[in-house]
Amino acid sequence: MERNKLIRLHAVENRTFDFDPSVPCILSEGSGFMTSPEFRTFMERGLELIHEKIAEAGKIGWLVDTRFVEVFEPQDTQWIVEYWNPKAYEAGLRYIAFVMPENVFTEMNVTEYIDLSQEAGGLALNHFKDQESARAWLREVLTRV
Repeated sequence: MERNKLIRLHAVENRTFDFDPSVPCILSEGSGFMTSPEFRTFMERGLELIHEKIAEAGKIGWLVDTRFVEVFEPQDTQWIVEYWNPKAYEAGLRYIAFVMPENVFTEMNVTEYIDLSQEAGGLALNHFKDQESARAWLREVLTRV
């Protein structure tokens, strides 16, 4: 996927949300660490973007590239599972793809989030080694719905 085909939706110091119309999906990328308030504000903006893009495209996926992200706070993982996931589902999101992080501790965070989310139900989550594999999966599942 050529980077210039992405549409920048939102950016903060070390995180971005882009829209990839070829899937269609919202791509979340970043690096480093975010405090809990920064993370939650960023993810709240993500919910707004999910609403906007589903209204435009009808259905979208959510692709999270965590390769360069640092460890998440445990309370933020819980917040995402208990608060953000249900809100995203209510907005119409059904599929989330992760590009797994290089940091083993962050990988443990992402795996815990995936496990807790699958136990809670609703969203279908999958993980990949690269963005192209994640995009291919999202394209496939979105064409079936």
